Amino acid sequence: MALRIAKPALPDDCLIDNRVYTDERLYRAEFDKLFLRVWSFVCHESEIANPGDFIATIAAGQPIIVCRNQDGALRAFYNTCRHRAAQVERERCGNRRAFTCLYHLWVYDLDGRLTNIPQGEAYKTTYNPNPNGLDPVEFGLVPVRVESHARLVFVCFDDATPPLADYLAEAGDVLMNPFGAPDTKIWVQHTKTLHANWKMQPENSRDGYHAPLLHKRLRHVSPPRPYRNLTNGHTVQLMDLDYEAGLKSRTVDPVLAENPGLARQFMAHPMPGMTRDNPSYVVTLFPDTLILVRYSTVLIERQTPNGVRETTIELRGGGTINDSPEIADIREKHWRYYWSEDAGNLPEDWEAWEAQQKGVESAGVRYTVIARGERGMTGVRGADDNRIRWFWQNWRAYMGADQNAPLDA
Repeated sequence: MALRIAKPALPDDCLIDNRVYTDERLYRAEFDKLFLRVWSFVCHESEIANPGDFIATIAAGQPIIVCRNQDGALRAFYNTCRHRAAQVERERCGNRRAFTCLYHLWVYDLDGRLTNIPQGEAYKTTYNPNPNGLDPVEFGLVPVRVESHARLVFVCFDDATPPLADYLAEAGDVLMNPFGAPDTKIWVQHTKTLHANWKMQPENSRDGYHAPLLHKRLRHVSPPRPYRNLTNGHTVQLMDLDYEAGLKSRTVDPVLAENPGLARQFMAHPMPGMTRDNPSYVVTLFPDTLILVRYSTVLIERQTPNGVRETTIELRGGGTINDSPEIADIREKHWRYYWSEDAGNLPEDWEAWEAQQKGVESAGVRYTVIARGERGMTGVRGADDNRIRWFWQNWRAYMGADQNAPLDA
């Protein structure tokens, strides 16, 4: 029996067809139409600071290596041996003089050049057009576009996509403090796999409605300033940071109440470029990277979709190369106060996303609503849905869709 699905009497851009979170064909199309065409965040330059440093990861569904060559320049390649397509680098990060495939020990230097083929003379055959065997120039690692801005490293798989600075536009200016500072240091703090579609994270990151309702500790500590929707689907939300107000409020955080000295410690050692006048911001980079700065601590949230209903989130923290053990400990406490798995705001978000993923499986509930507030590109209230609608407007442009729904809806 076919179910009757009632569509709410709202404009199409204020509705989301819940099948966008469960449709396998749409999920596969998102890689071809979206992820392979945008710049994808990979790491901070401080994570690959020295010649030979590398990170092996997945970006836009592609296995890649990002490294420093011997001259200190950034390089990126598909993490695929040109011989039998085995993964060349199997460690997540480290330092190498060269990359060696475990299968047949083909060796590639830090510029991707093939430098050694064991028993290579066997390729000198009558049917090989090259009388010297295989041409190493033809069989080097396949390069991937890599650029950095504010020392944040991105890759892109589409040669037609504009340069990174153009793609980031105004968002890149915001990120210079603290990420562009030469003494800023960033590292992977934690990873978490969630049973939720990847789009729930960028929606949540742009949703000011839930912040004081789900995260009660934020009601007085982190009041919102104006937000802006930016070029290419990005957004920025400025925020205040007032722990003293949090201590005085009726919804006082028990962590601060038990140790009020933390409030002073959290505001004692700003990240480079951060000031009391501009202490906190949230930047959401389209499509799915969240960057959040809280004066003396930072969060970069990077996603890897594993399937239409599963996403791995990589959480980064940071400090400076000059931090004493005492300052590093304070930054760690500040990071854990907001974002640790056993406390803070992120576990509340994760629980909500997984509950949402279970809910969108309902056959009789087709639509969710993003209709709060008048349309606009800026605002002083964090609780309207303009930033979420901005995400979906840019999603539709990449996907060639006229509504927030599967392509054949």
